[in-house]
Amino acid sequence: MIRTIIFDLGGVYFKAGTAIAVQRIYGLVGAPRERVDEVFQAYPRKEGWLYGKGKLSEDEFWRRAVEKLGIDPKMVPELKEIWHSSYEPIEGVRELVRELRKRYRIIAFSGNVRERFEYLDKKYGLRGEFDALVLSFEAGFHKDEREFYETLLREVGCEPGECVLIDDKREFLEIARSFGIKTIQFKGLEQLKRDLRELGVEI
Repeated sequence: MIRTIIFDLGGVYFKAGTAIAVQRIYGLVGAPRERVDEVFQAYPRKEGWLYGKGKLSEDEFWRRAVEKLGIDPKMVPELKEIWHSSYEPIEGVRELVRELRKRYRIIAFSGNVRERFEYLDKKYGLRGEFDALVLSFEAGFHKDEREFYETLLREVGCEPGECVLIDDKREFLEIARSFGIKTIQFKGLEQLKRDLRELGVEI
């Protein structure tokens, strides 16, 4: 029986904001695309990955971004706004979360950077939408690290087999399954509802 439902944020609750932002940033900076990706995507041991783990401060991240991309520091506020605002809710998911929360414990599990999360929380009231938040910048781990899932399991309050994790990335779901957590790869709202029902979740 499912007792806890775990939602990824970017790509499930929100549109894949980093991918959207990076497409916009390509056209604003003269740096090669692979360098832009290294800065903003969560590539292991690159800037975005370190920032998401809380290993770089906001100031240090943007200092490195300016240096690596060869851009004018005056561009930082514009790039920051693009990165943060490209996360928009996927229609219907917030309503589904609210309905599920009447019967289940609902947790957000996200690789995120502190300032972007705070931006989204201020705009969408994220802290009030979930029973608990397991965030990379607080845990000090990313979704490609098993320790992050161990942190999640300490929070869920039930056995791994009584949880379902919803994420859009197959590689992260594979790690979760290795801990015994049930998983759903998110491809759309109606598909998600069907898959939840197949697991016995009441919607």
